[in-house]
Amino acid sequence: MSTFPLRIGTPDGLLYEGEVARLVCRTINGDLAILPRHCNYCTALGMGEAHIILEDGSRKNAACIGGMLSVMNGTC
Repeated sequence: MSTFPLRIGTPDGLLYEGEVARLVCRTINGDLAILPRHCNYCTALGMGEAHIILEDGSRKNAACIGGMLSVMNGTC
């Protein structure tokens, strides 16, 4: 399974950093899934939950109350 590097930062510091298979989060336009080799993309995040799916299929979840999502050159 293919992966991509993900960094999730908060005002208090780094929440998550590592390789993931998929990220699903809520943007101001609706839910969005980011997969490896996603095109460059930038959007505002909405209120909801972010789901991080790791290469082994396990999941991590994080609450989100806004912010920015940026995908640049295969890095999220």
